[in-house]
Amino acid sequence: MTIADKTLVAARPATPAGDPTPRRFTRREYCDMAATGMFEGQRVELIDGEILRMSPQSSPHAAAIALLHEWLTLALAGRFTIRGQMPLVVAERSEPEPDLAVIPGAAKDQRDHPRTALLVIEVSSTTLDYDRRKAGLYASAGVSEYWIINLSARQIEVYRQPRPDAAAEFGHRYAAMQTYDVQQQIQPASLPLSPTPVTDLLPAS
Repeated sequence: MTIADKTLVAARPATPAGDPTPRRFTRREYCDMAATGMFEGQRVELIDGEILRMSPQSSPHAAAIALLHEWLTLALAGRFTIRGQMPLVVAERSEPEPDLAVIPGAAKDQRDHPRTALLVIEVSSTTLDYDRRKAGLYASAGVSEYWIINLSARQIEVYRQPRPDAAAEFGHRYAAMQTYDVQQQIQPASLPLSPTPVTDLLPAS
């Protein structure tokens, strides 16, 4: 599923005169709508001012998140916080909820939604184009490392070295990208983790 396949939760009213233009929302407006219960029972994200309703998770998607969460928690508990599908404030008009994000410090010290992370992971089966688009968004927030778990190809795409890029959609991009398959091991550059077989981080096919 590409970003075009996702559902816009909020309407886009036309301007009083001239051609219709998108009505993009700020984080404050988004949070105010959430507080009224407008999104109750839904998983949504604010991306570049658009409120997107996310598709229900498939069983492989959920299994992959569970595997990755367990791996990170066992290795990093107490020193880092592992947040699952919780808000990450990356811009005034963007508040994604990545499948997993690793934040420095213990959970009890986290008082506000974080604005960056050492590692962000998205699990992708039908949303690969959308998750690749979000690479620039995470780079703009200074996220050190971004992984896409490509369930269909049974690969992990690793993006590193966030850099400004005026030509990129969100003004930033990752300078390095590498794909790892099931014959390889993987290791986050930004975290104290040992190399791990890619196959251990993927659900059974």
